[in-house]
Amino acid sequence: MKVYKFGGGVLRNAEAVRQMTDIVRAQGSGVKAQGLVVVVSAFYKMTNAFEGLLKELDTDDLNLKLSGITDYHKGIAEQLLLDTEDFWSEIFIPLLVELRDTLEKVREYSYDQAYDQVVAFAEIFSTSIISAFWIQEGLDHSFPDARELIITDETYREGKVNWKETAKKIHDLTSPESLILTQGFIAGNQFGFTTTLGREGSDYTAAIIGYIIDAEQVVVWKDVPGVLTANPEEFENVSKMDEISYLEAVELSYFGAKVIHPNTIKPLQNKGIPLYVKSLFDPNSSGTVILRQVEKAPVLPVIIIKRNQVLISVQARDFSFIMEDALANIFSILSCNRSRVNLMQHGAVSISLVIDWDQEKLDAILEALLPDYKVLYNTGLDLLTIRHYTKGVIQELTTEKRIYVQQQSRKTARFVLG
Repeated sequence: MKVYKFGGGVLRNAEAVRQMTDIVRAQGSGVKAQGLVVVVSAFYKMTNAFEGLLKELDTDDLNLKLSGITDYHKGIAEQLLLDTEDFWSEIFIPLLVELRDTLEKVREYSYDQAYDQVVAFAEIFSTSIISAFWIQEGLDHSFPDARELIITDETYREGKVNWKETAKKIHDLTSPESLILTQGFIAGNQFGFTTTLGREGSDYTAAIIGYIIDAEQVVVWKDVPGVLTANPEEFENVSKMDEISYLEAVELSYFGAKVIHPNTIKPLQNKGIPLYVKSLFDPNSSGTVILRQVEKAPVLPVIIIKRNQVLISVQARDFSFIMEDALANIFSILSCNRSRVNLMQHGAVSISLVIDWDQEKLDAILEALLPDYKVLYNTGLDLLTIRHYTKGVIQELTTEKRIYVQQQSRKTARFVLG
């Protein structure tokens, strides 16, 4: 069996859904695709839209935002020429009622728990439309709810997978002759609540399923031809890498490359399952394959930029050394606020940390640090990583920039720039 994952970055309109359907149909014969699990994300930018509902829970704008979400999905359904009245009355209206009920219930929950219960509807909406379209197209498939397939603990917004229970659920469902459509990103826990696997976690869903069913391959379909040496929206003369190793993919995802979710690689690496990154709009092209070993390691510089970063410098008030106890305390504060460290530089009496900007989290971190430490911080910075760097590329990308922090190893150069 194979696993195909289609993300919201490519599922922007009805035409993209039709293209996805053609790719799926080509996996089998006639109208019946075989031996395939299809994992689908929310439609384009709908995760952000559902996050907006949470921000408007107690305002008059809630209904306006909900109407915008409804109209967007209804527009795609109409463009797909679905029997809109039947679809709306039998499938979509019940989902909207369920969503409204959920919006009332989550007022009593913590933000993270509320987030998972509400934002999960973005995936439910998108896959419900796709399933209805496949039925209309005569594409025979099963449509299980990922919240009943992927079982996690009670960690909301970043659920930890219960592999034993998840394997039981998935093995009971899959067969070499089946076509399965399900959601990415979302999961469920033993108490019946929805959890999620972390932002952009649909790639991880595909890897979990691929690992459990010993997939022949996992394919992530994107709006780019493969893994590129830089973001084509920001740089010219970008090249596609035909193949890279699991290790290289992990490094790139850790440094902030958005092509593959960081958690995706490990399950596939453990079983040697190849991961392909291919273009939805050019499905016959080779794309990029990620393997255990590659014939030739990439030698072209790979450029990754993380925008909107915060540099926090922490120093003991009495100029004592920042040793193990202080480090444990500082990282405990970061962990409690669920802030990942993107770069760290440690001196004798201070430590500098780079994190993604989130004003609410930043305020909480500063409040926790200030009683014991002197803290300086800068916002609005860029974190530049150059994998397989050259002096020329470094000079080109850092000239006329203020460098706050720089680090270089044999293969990687990193700069915090203002």
